Amino acid sequence: MPDRIPDTSDKPWEASSYWDGRFASLDTPWELGRPSSVLLEALDAAQGLGLSVRGARTLSPGCGRGEDAIALAERGAEVTALDWSQCAIAELSKRIESLVPAVRGRITVASGDFFAEAPGALDLVVEHTFFCALDPSRRPQYAEALGRIVLPGGFLVGNFFVVSEGEIGSLPNRSLTRQGVGPPFAATAEEIRGLFSQSFELFELRPALHPEDDRRPGVEWVGILRRR
Repeated sequence: MPDRIPDTSDKPWEASSYWDGRFASLDTPWELGRPSSVLLEALDAAQGLGLSVRGARTLSPGCGRGEDAIALAERGAEVTALDWSQCAIAELSKRIESLVPAVRGRITVASGDFFAEAPGALDLVVEHTFFCALDPSRRPQYAEALGRIVLPGGFLVGNFFVVSEGEIGSLPNRSLTRQGVGPPFAATAEEIRGLFSQSFELFELRPALHPEDDRRPGVEWVGILRRR
């Protein structure tokens, strides 16, 4: 997604400079400082449904400082950690230098736009605060892209921010922020099913058993989908 929409627009999150500014100013409340417990829960459940993490060609889009990407590499995945904030990628690159060689060698760090730079022929895409950071108008494009880059039999697994159909109308622009402006943007379960149904089989979409304490109660859902 090139910087075709300037920061002065009504959708500043559509520009990489917005995210660079957030990371540079340490205004990143979505960053947990550890892997997402909901993502790990989803990965464990997906392994019972046929996912093999070890050796899986994996994409962590919107990876930020890379906690999830590192956890995946520690589990044996071959991970591409992608973010279009160069500030975030620079911090992750420094972190990787301190990892043991076996883990460090399983992580490729990439800076750029998901829609232009995401690799193909993937076995696994993990979701945690990327889908919810996209403007909702771009979600069909995201679902279509995943249908192209994930191999048949591959998985989309992660942590989705979900609210009820009735609640979505009370959220300004679907925003879950206190100000009601900007990401994270909520989705409904029905929307997620509809977006991905053409290319993916839905195995699980349910409230997480182990949500994060500091997030809005009830919005974190485990999602497990397999490419048809």
